[in-house]
Amino acid sequence: MFRSSFPARNAAIRCTVLLGAALLGACAATGPVSDPRMDLDSHLLLAEIAREREQFGEAVAHYLEAALISDNPQLAELTAELAQQTDLPDIGLRAAQRWLELSAEANLAHLYMGIFRVRLGRLDQAHADFGAFVAGAESAAAAVARSIEALAGESDTEGAISVVRGLVDANPDVAEGHYGLARLALRSGDYDAVLAHSELAMELSPDWVEARMLYARSLLLTGSGENGLALARQLAADEPRLEVRLQFAELLLSSGATEEARELLDQIMAESPGLTEAARALAFQTLSDGDLEESRERFNEIRTDPRFRDESFYYLGRIAEMQDEHLQAMRHYSRVVDGANAVDAQLRVAQLLYVDLEDPDGALRHLREFGNANPQYVTDMLLGQGEILVRLGRESEAVQLLAEELQQSPDEERLHDANVQLHLILAQDAVEEERYGEADRVLNRALNSYPGNPSVRYARALLFQERGRLRRSATALEQLVEDYPEDAGFLNALGYLLTDELGRHDEALPLLRRALAAEPDNPAIIDSMGWVLFHLGELESALDYLERAFALFPDPEVAAHIVDTHWALGNREQAMQLLNESLEDHADSEHLLEVQQRLAQ
Repeated sequence: MFRSSFPARNAAIRCTVLLGAALLGACAATGPVSDPRMDLDSHLLLAEIAREREQFGEAVAHYLEAALISDNPQLAELTAELAQQTDLPDIGLRAAQRWLELSAEANLAHLYMGIFRVRLGRLDQAHADFGAFVAGAESAAAAVARSIEALAGESDTEGAISVVRGLVDANPDVAEGHYGLARLALRSGDYDAVLAHSELAMELSPDWVEARMLYARSLLLTGSGENGLALARQLAADEPRLEVRLQFAELLLSSGATEEARELLDQIMAESPGLTEAARALAFQTLSDGDLEESRERFNEIRTDPRFRDESFYYLGRIAEMQDEHLQAMRHYSRVVDGANAVDAQLRVAQLLYVDLEDPDGALRHLREFGNANPQYVTDMLLGQGEILVRLGRESEAVQLLAEELQQSPDEERLHDANVQLHLILAQDAVEEERYGEADRVLNRALNSYPGNPSVRYARALLFQERGRLRRSATALEQLVEDYPEDAGFLNALGYLLTDELGRHDEALPLLRRALAAEPDNPAIIDSMGWVLFHLGELESALDYLERAFALFPDPEVAAHIVDTHWALGNREQAMQLLNESLEDHADSEHLLEVQQRLAQ
């Protein structure tokens, strides 16, 4: 993996310090005021001291100062690598630029510069960096593959997709590019893109089993499940490698064929006892089946494998939490220091400390210390602290916390994103306490700082609804749809408001059709489509949509819509049965209670 933890480089750092004399030999003289040899030695020593104290940001800053003094490109390279690992893109970009300045043939520096610019939100420049990296490589296919590997772990999935799409457009005959783009699209939920690009990868490289298996997965995700499973089954039969059979087992699990998946996994385990990948698949299968004890046993088996260590401790924590073993859950979560679950694990520790152990100061301290020790997650930890402070009624402290960080790093895009999120949290907190004027002031303040931000504009539209200003809400949503015509969420929000509150059903229908085309499996949009059809008198079609939405997401509001539709169709007995069953589970649902009162009249 391109991203690794800072402590893993301890040996390299110590080596840098011990070999200081060798590096010093390459220093350029900077004049009589300062001895560069002493300055370089000082920065290397200070970097090592900071590292020992786990002050990794300070350590990397000193390495950068040393790299800017030294003429040795290896020190600049090391600094860029450490900045990448600790998620310090500003420092990393300067180090990578210094590296390229000292060694014009260092093509890898372009890759690092591209990664840092993606993290800084400078996508146009990132496109150029990755293009230069591929152009300077001996093999375009290998360089594209390495670029995708480097981007795969980035939190800005859309930014990564944008860069990879640019590489694919420039290198349309490279199968690795289409395969990588399909993998990233899978992560973002763009299943049509997964289908299109996995198919292109398969056409460009017909014998590439992984591309064909990804195509099978895309068929499953786009509604052609039988075709997808048939292809995967054929691949597993023709290419009985463990990796292929394991991928087939995963597809079986995701399609709901758990019995066949379990048989295949048991067979693989019998043939290869102790195979970590099979044990991992079984751990997830038993977890989804609710067999917590066997799942716990399987995750304990695989946690010794470095590839699955963080993931295993995360799910061990989830299992312990489900069994109300809160201290054990916190122990497991605290060991998740990297990967996709690291942020959620630490937020769960804070939640357990704050809610279950009634220790809010401990929760704040945990997030602060984790962020200090793991700089790549410091922004997430700051936002977590801010949310707890808001819940404690210490809003000004929450705002100040992020303001101070923004003052130190005004160009850090993720800090600005976190600041927007904090304002949304503040506004939501005010709405829940019916302090609508305060919510309005918070959102106006956010819009002053971030004019046109779609999340803040959407929150204002919802606030208008909350205050009964439905036409203003509709106008705000119409402007969002005009600016973001492909956003299914905005289309659905406007369409539902028009049909549910304003009676503008003919206007709502095309909006909801567009939303459904963009996200055909979204239960909220399916419910909205059913509801507009109900109002248009197409009751049978409405019932089909509503029951499909309820199967995906058994929400009381959807249940209320189904009750109304059954009642309108004359299915009084079915309507009352569903109403009574839903009220048993959701006795306080305003939607169900309103329907009950109306039908009783």
